[in-house]
Amino acid sequence: MMRPQHPVPCPEPVESAKDHAIHGLYTAHAMDADDHATNLRGWSQLYDQLAPGQFTGDINGLQLDSMHLFHESTSLTLRQSCIVRSDSWWFGLPLQDSHEFRIGRNPVGKGCVAVRPGRVKFELLTPRDFHILGIVIPRKDLEEHLRVLHQTETNPRLFENQTLRIGPTAMGRLRSLVQEILREVSSAPELLQHETSRESIRISVLDALTNISHEGEENQRLKASQLNHYKIVREVRRYLLEDPNRAITVPELCKVFGTSRRTLQYAFHDVLGMAPNAYLRMLRLNGVRRALRDTKQGAVSVQQVAADWGFWHLSQFAHDYRSLFGELPSERLKRSLLH
Repeated sequence: MMRPQHPVPCPEPVESAKDHAIHGLYTAHAMDADDHATNLRGWSQLYDQLAPGQFTGDINGLQLDSMHLFHESTSLTLRQSCIVRSDSWWFGLPLQDSHEFRIGRNPVGKGCVAVRPGRVKFELLTPRDFHILGIVIPRKDLEEHLRVLHQTETNPRLFENQTLRIGPTAMGRLRSLVQEILREVSSAPELLQHETSRESIRISVLDALTNISHEGEENQRLKASQLNHYKIVREVRRYLLEDPNRAITVPELCKVFGTSRRTLQYAFHDVLGMAPNAYLRMLRLNGVRRALRDTKQGAVSVQQVAADWGFWHLSQFAHDYRSLFGELPSERLKRSLLH
């Protein structure tokens, strides 16, 4: 029997006709993390649910050709593997200063914006009850705007970092702009029928991003210990996913990576907020959920799928699955077979 492979995160986004030449608002609600991940237009994403409970997610978005503004909310802790389309820049603003999250190894704290170019895979670790405002803008439009306003041919090197510290005042202005645009267009969607209105919105967003490039300063370099913790977790995760069926233990990880149990625990708690064993179990439970969702892959019974993913204590497995996803695995499979 072939062992299941953890899905390869995020192929290059397939840009369909709906991602271009569309002027309008859209909303989407999901009760499953993977369904939610597919609702964000112009992205390729894979979401792992890392906390127990029933997931809910909402997106309120606005598209103006290739520019995309959105407000995304998620109810539970997630690890997100993401790629935005290749010709764009993404800026992520937590809606409240208390909503700290991570992009790769970097915490995105108070007064910080997350920044990533298109076609570059990146990971987010987001907390429960999380709200984020997103801006996706064509790279050529932003760089041309910067050149015109700054009268320089220099590319926006400041955006090459994963986080940009802009301070609370600039952050407040940028948040307010995105929220005001979404609110005004929602109350008067006929605005989008006018080319002048669409262009005015586009220029307002480009002006705001140009301002933060001027005001922004590079984040301080993380301490060497934090960088080392991130490297440990990244390498351990890669090792774990090479053979998801096998019950890999902490002593084995210590031996393979030449690190102490305490260092391993510190690294996982620092980067992910959980122990390595708990993280491995979460990955495998998410793998089971995806297998039960995709009945085309030949999932004929919960017991078979659970065994394929290395779960031998079925009652404990069912309890853990229900604690994480808010339903029994048999209920997930039954729902999949009905569709």
